[in-house]
Amino acid sequence: MHVLMLCALEVWALPGRGGAPTLYRTLRAYGERGHRVTYIAPTVGANAFSPGPPPDIAGVTFERFHLPSLQESRLPLPQLLKKADQKLRFAFLYPFLAARRARGVLEREQVDLLYAYEVHGALAARLLRAELPTVARFQGTVMYPALASPLARLRMYEELLALRLPADIYIMTNDGTRGDEVLRRVNSAAGQKLRFWRNGLDLDRLGPAEASERPAKRAAFNLADEDFVLLTASRLAAWKRVDRAIAALPRILRGVPNALLLVVGDGEERASLEQQARALNVVERVRFAGAVPQERVVDYMHAADLFLAPADLSNVGNPLLEAMTCGLPIITVDAGATGELIRDGNTGRLLATGAPEAIADAVVALAEDDEERGRLGAGARHYAESEFWTWEARLAAELDEVERLVSQTAQPVAGSR
Repeated sequence: MHVLMLCALEVWALPGRGGAPTLYRTLRAYGERGHRVTYIAPTVGANAFSPGPPPDIAGVTFERFHLPSLQESRLPLPQLLKKADQKLRFAFLYPFLAARRARGVLEREQVDLLYAYEVHGALAARLLRAELPTVARFQGTVMYPALASPLARLRMYEELLALRLPADIYIMTNDGTRGDEVLRRVNSAAGQKLRFWRNGLDLDRLGPAEASERPAKRAAFNLADEDFVLLTASRLAAWKRVDRAIAALPRILRGVPNALLLVVGDGEERASLEQQARALNVVERVRFAGAVPQERVVDYMHAADLFLAPADLSNVGNPLLEAMTCGLPIITVDAGATGELIRDGNTGRLLATGAPEAIADAVVALAEDDEERGRLGAGARHYAESEFWTWEARLAAELDEVERLVSQTAQPVAGSR
């Protein structure tokens, strides 16, 4: 099977194989199953910090093209103009250029499946209009808060158009953003075609730290024995609300003077978060680890005492799943689908509000109760063992459905409508 994938993202969300492994795992799984993937993407993706060569993945060919930008002029640009430039490049220019490049592939090669990955890939697929079996894949959605407001929906027209892409299979990640509700409300044709799946995990390497390992892992990150380590792990985007964890720190430190916030991840909000820590005079008790290779995130979890997931929109991503699998006590906000995993007093602490005061009070209470932390961590670990699946199982489920779709569809011919 030859898959034509349209995607505006870098394979890894952060430099150095950092961020969620979803896209990398997907490409690798198709190649390992013996399929070919032609990946149409810009040289610098929508989530890139700096350009770099694509990873070497068996069976995957990268067709990359230049996406012009005002920032190439090297002239100083106001922040507002930079944001407008980013919007124009990926909402308008990328779909047009990607569709044009994809037509070239269709003219010279047999393609069996069109795979539109995320919003901008779906926008390109709409322009391409290829008569091929089609998969629309979304890593979650930011649309749910906009559903109640026509004006908000208008501002997010790209997401709306992408979710309405005609497809044979819709794969929406169950990451706490209520993507199943969103897709059904904006695309009446999705119906039985929707697959609402959580991501997989490397369950063979995730688990609680051995007591004998913790001192060495903490020492590797220059953590003192007496530090009570709070961990966040996410892309540093505004909607991840890491600012709440920093805002809670002064109140936490009054009750737990040895508390230290360890922030794993990088992103556009890092400078703002660092400034916030300075303004609150807690900079000495906040540690920014930056982008961390995905396979090393578990080491930070083994060094931590407690995991914080303070977002309102998407807390059920891989960091939370991994923290539960590692047996960390969790403090999170009751939003989206968080309550399906974190049951207050059983698998973690589920807060009614993400207010810094509420986060601080929950942290102080758990810091003072070793037994309760152990009980919540054990509950989270037990849930993970019974409910989470491996990446191999997750992607096998996808591949089985995709292969069935292609086999049931008449062999397509090269070309487009």
